This record gives sequence, C-alpha cells and structure tokens, in this order.
Amino acid sequence: MSGIARLSIGEFSRLTWLSQRALRLYERRGLLLPDLVDEYTGYRYYRPSQAERARTIALLRRVGMPLERIDAVLDATGEHRQALLEAYRVETTRAHERAVALLDGLASGLSEEEPPENPPNVRSRVVQPWAFVSRALRTTAADLPSHIERTAAALAQRAGASADPAQPLVVVYHGEVSWESDGPIEVRVPVVDRDAADGTEPEGTEFVTDVPFGEVQFPTILRSFDAVRDAAARDHYRASGSPREIYLDGDPFRCQVAQRYVEAR
Repeated sequence: MSGIARLSIGEFSRLTWLSQRALRLYERRGLLLPDLVDEYTGYRYYRPSQAERARTIALLRRVGMPLERIDAVLDATGEHRQALLEAYRVETTRAHERAVALLDGLASGLSEEEPPENPPNVRSRVVQPWAFVSRALRTTAADLPSHIERTAAALAQRAGASADPAQPLVVVYHGEVSWESDGPIEVRVPVVDRDAADGTEPEGTEFVTDVPFGEVQFPTILRSFDAVRDAAARDHYRASGSPREIYLDGDPFRCQVAQRYVEAR
C-alpha cells in the first residue's frame, strides 16, 4: 500500500463504534465504501476522514431511518439535506403520536376480548370514474408503509404533469397482508391523461369509513376493513373487487378504508 494513512476494518470499527458486520452491510448498500480493498487478501481499509460519514450513518440508523433514505440524505447537501431530515422528523413525530394513541386505546380497554364501544361509522357513496398509473408488489405488514411511500413517489414521478392532485392515493389489497402474508397489493396514483393511464376505475358505489388517527397502522386498521366488509355482506349487497385504503391529501396518517359493492340479485 502507499504511504496514505489508512485504518483496517477493525481499527475503523473501534474508531466509529460501528461493528464490522454493520460496516460490511453499509458497503454492500453503497453507503460507505472502503478506501481500499487488498486484491490478494480481501482486507478492507478506511481513511480516518471517513469516520464522520460513518458516524452520520450510525446516528440516522439510531433514529430508525431506513437505509434507502439514509442514502438520499448522504447524497444531498445544504437545503435539500435539511428538507429530507425535516420530512423524516415530521414522519417520525407523527408515527410516535399514532403509537401513543394506540397505547392509550389499549389502556382504555381496547382489545380483542373487549370490542371498542364506538364501532366504525360506515357510510355509502357514489364514486366517479378516474384514471391511474399503478404498480403491484408484494410486502408484509412490517415493510408496508415504506413500500407504499417509495412506490407512490416513483409513480408520481412517472406521471409527471399528468398526476391528478384532486384525487387521493389508493392502495388496493388483492391479497392478505400481515406479518407473515405478503399480498399482493397495488398502489394507484391518479392521473388526468387517460391515454397515459394503466387503468381506469369505473363509476360505482362503495362503503367507506374514516380510520381513527391512532389506528392507521397494522393490525388496528383491520377493524375498519372488517366494518366495510361486513357492510358489503349485508342483505341485498355483494362485495365487488378488492378492499382499499384511500390516503387523503397525500397524508400517510389521514386514511379511509373502502369496499366497492353491487346489489345482489
């Protein structure tokens, strides 16, 4: 090696308080590459100046930021980086508020054995036709929020000026999603240009309920799915298509659950 000061992966690990396993993970993800990899031994060496980047990654992981978003933060500078950090701070704060609301509900007796006193308020409405671009994917409940967020962003970028801001983001559940089951689901972003759309929702009727703030998460949101499913299974009605979540104004914490239905013959 040349005379440039470098640290072995063990030395760099002790300097940054990151395990060697974590350093190898960050290398695989392209977040923190060794300055040199010996072609004969495969030993990895880092420059001391890389410690600041390593510590930044460690701090962002400590607050729960996914690796994909850390990559974007590291690549950004100035106001763009500040905007990314602020967006994550807002999301984290809201997620904490939802968790507190859920715990408050549990402390008040919300459990499978003791159903809540106030069942979801299900109502019927007419839905006008709308066009969308979409992508189907498989995901378990653990990764559901991040997958919806990334997929919606990619679809919005693809839609460009054709995106319809007057219509909400819709996530359709074509299969069961739980800790063990992975759907599939379909993310739909509305567009105004039907020629560029992947599909069109026809006019129809649906049962819908507003999901309480503290229940916009798995598994508490299942109460709302059960309510619209039961409404669509009443006499004279028949469920049509797959249930869906409707996110209002692009807010991941303002959600409705809906189920299309037709009159049974």
